[in-house]
Amino acid sequence: MHSFNALFFATLLSTSFVSALAPRSSVNGPCTGAGGAPGVCISTSSCSSDGGSFISNACPGTPDDIKCCVKTSCASGGNCRWTSQCSGSGLTSQPGFCPGPTNFQCCTKESTGGGSSGNLPGLNAVQTKRARTIIARAKQDFKSSQQKRACYVAITTAFQESGIRILANSKYPASLKYPHDGVGHDHDSVGIFQQRPSWGSTKERMDASLSAHFFFNALKKISNWPSLAIGKAAQKVQVSAFPDAYDKHITKAKKVCDAGW
Repeated sequence: MHSFNALFFATLLSTSFVSALAPRSSVNGPCTGAGGAPGVCISTSSCSSDGGSFISNACPGTPDDIKCCVKTSCASGGNCRWTSQCSGSGLTSQPGFCPGPTNFQCCTKESTGGGSSGNLPGLNAVQTKRARTIIARAKQDFKSSQQKRACYVAITTAFQESGIRILANSKYPASLKYPHDGVGHDHDSVGIFQQRPSWGSTKERMDASLSAHFFFNALKKISNWPSLAIGKAAQKVQVSAFPDAYDKHITKAKKVCDAGW
């Protein structure tokens, strides 16, 4: 009887010791996805709802519904990484675009949009950063013969709608959790171009590159837009209650685009 008890406790001790040595993960902790991609151990439902994909057996020691979630594409062409992994030269991390904890963020390369360093004409540092992102998007979304004209229209619009800033909205609380340069209060409009929910998700509209992309897609749908007056093209996209308001920004918008090119 004593030998049985001794064997039982020895087996239990051995099992506990092996378990203690086995690698374990924690919920919201790091993991490694396919191809070595950085991931986070979260529930599969949270991963899927935020646009990520998950793999099994990469988060040992966690509940069955916790798997390694990887999101290889987020705002502005980046991918989700831990902030400690997004500290290289020319890289910046943006919160609010990745599943999991706040230190698992969208890691992107800063958009410079060409041109020399420093602030663009008449703009501060924040406005310059947003304008350069719009310039970069114009170059990406249009053929070369239309890029500069598209920039003129977009920057003219951005001056009028937001002062070339990403605006959250006090009447639209969801927007306040994303990075922003100021707070507006016009209906449920947010972002640089003051786009309403029909344009895209809150997250997308609060991203400078994606909101510019939405604007440019709408501009392309306007018949003969390159031949329209800049202010008229802006109004065709925005359908503003103040259709002539864009004209006063055209001269300075051209200077911004030309300098940033």
